[in-house]
Amino acid sequence: MKRLLSSGVMIVTGILSLAGATLNADESITKLRKKLDLREAILRKFFRDNHCPDEQYAGMFIVEADNHNLDWRLLPSLSLVESGGGRHAAGNNHFGWANGAARFASIGEAIHTVAEALSHGKYYKGKDLNGKLAAYNPRIDYKAMVVSIMNQIAPAPKIEFAD
Repeated sequence: MKRLLSSGVMIVTGILSLAGATLNADESITKLRKKLDLREAILRKFFRDNHCPDEQYAGMFIVEADNHNLDWRLLPSLSLVESGGGRHAAGNNHFGWANGAARFASIGEAIHTVAEALSHGKYYKGKDLNGKLAAYNPRIDYKAMVVSIMNQIAPAPKIEFAD
């Protein structure tokens, strides 16, 4: 009985060790993915090349896009079209939100609010990019302007990891 109990303890210990190793591997993979995620560097360079104050918020644009299941290029593109990437923004409203009348306590609040609305707001929820852009601004040329900037940032939405 003692030998059987000892074997059981060893098996449980082995399983716990394996579970711990798997957890550490998952954490390592998450850290590695973050390290190899090139989107923020691409976005920073794009803003820098276009002399946009929004460069310092590149990471925030990506986090909010990821948290709200949006294309990572959408929010920065809206900001560039609406305020020149923050150059011509009033009240931290880089997005022309509420026809430019909205005021935000911070740019972070603006990014979060617009991302949340584009993902869950009644005018945007369940729509693809074309539908979201048509609801955001119905001008005929608006979608083309935003998509053009998205493609200038990166030609494909899935540029995330270095090889």
